[in-house]
Amino acid sequence: MLYQLLACGLISLINFGLHAVITGIVIVATRHAAAATDDLHVFARVTALLMVTMVALMIAHLAEISVWAAYYAAHGIETAKATPFELAFENYTALGYGDLVPEADRRIVGPITALNGLLLIGWSVAIIFEVMKMADIHVARHDPSG
Repeated sequence: MLYQLLACGLISLINFGLHAVITGIVIVATRHAAAATDDLHVFARVTALLMVTMVALMIAHLAEISVWAAYYAAHGIETAKATPFELAFENYTALGYGDLVPEADRRIVGPITALNGLLLIGWSVAIIFEVMKMADIHVARHDPSG
């Protein structure tokens, strides 16, 4: 079990680093999108900022799930009903159908994957709110009534 904890901790650190890189990309991309949409109507501006953010975050989450899936495949963590990617996706999102359970000596990996996914999804929510806040600040700056 100690090996699983250490290995999953390393996978989690890799995913945290990946998410940090994507966060930086989102910051740079939304600043460019904000500058490019400065003259647009508020709806178009917010839509552009959120689309950039959501696409980047979706790519990040799929990449992070792929990291888990690679770990699952390398260590033979799979079930008869799901591929390593499907199992990693289910665990990462904490969906938990309940019928996809790996062997007894590898069951700790699923909850660790879920914890990692929940932390990274929460981080993404914070990014989304920050982008919305940034859009609001820019909208308020150009609001003629304020």
